[in-house]
Amino acid sequence: MKLNKKNPTVSIIIPVYNRKKLFFRAYDSVMNQSYDDYELIIVDDGSSDSFHKKLFDIMKHNYRVKFIRHSNRGTALTLNTGISAASGKYITFLDSDDEYSKEHIAKRARYMNKNKNVDIIHSPAIMIGKEEDMYVPDVRNRKRLIHLNDCVLGATIFGKKEAFYKLDGFRNVFSYDSDFINRAEKLLNVTRVDYMTYFYYRDTSDSVLTKFKKEMNAK
Repeated sequence: MKLNKKNPTVSIIIPVYNRKKLFFRAYDSVMNQSYDDYELIIVDDGSSDSFHKKLFDIMKHNYRVKFIRHSNRGTALTLNTGISAASGKYITFLDSDDEYSKEHIAKRARYMNKNKNVDIIHSPAIMIGKEEDMYVPDVRNRKRLIHLNDCVLGATIFGKKEAFYKLDGFRNVFSYDSDFINRAEKLLNVTRVDYMTYFYYRDTSDSVLTKFKKEMNAK
């Protein structure tokens, strides 16, 4: 096993909950990044599908991967667990049913290194799925639907570690990602970049947004 002698520049956090069939698509997209100065922190939010058994075999030969498991707490608090464990200069995220393009991390690290005054960036994503599934409840009025292109996508957030600590991470609220960016914009330098390098899958039946949308339609 190769020892990691220095802290990585980027910490990538993947929250996981019962995603045995999809997780390794996300994992492979991290391993295939053109940028290699990173650590991968996988936080299991109390899964019951034993996805981690295969992961443990991989971790024997990959010093970049950290694994944390806790009882079911929800996505926001699971991300905070990853943030607390991160040792990178920058922190970012990947949902366990999504994936990165090869240049995803490289583009963001390069941007932050060139723009030292920027604390946090976020971006739109390449949407995969039916157009009718691209509409989700508006955080300001949950009876109203808005397009995902008009939303903050939490997994595209990339920022300085100290920025996450200054905001005390994510709050356990609906649309925790837009809540985070709204709070960040009041205290920090936040920029939206147009890097279309994140693949956002809306064809996953058990995603948080899909479940919430079904609950709203049933009322």
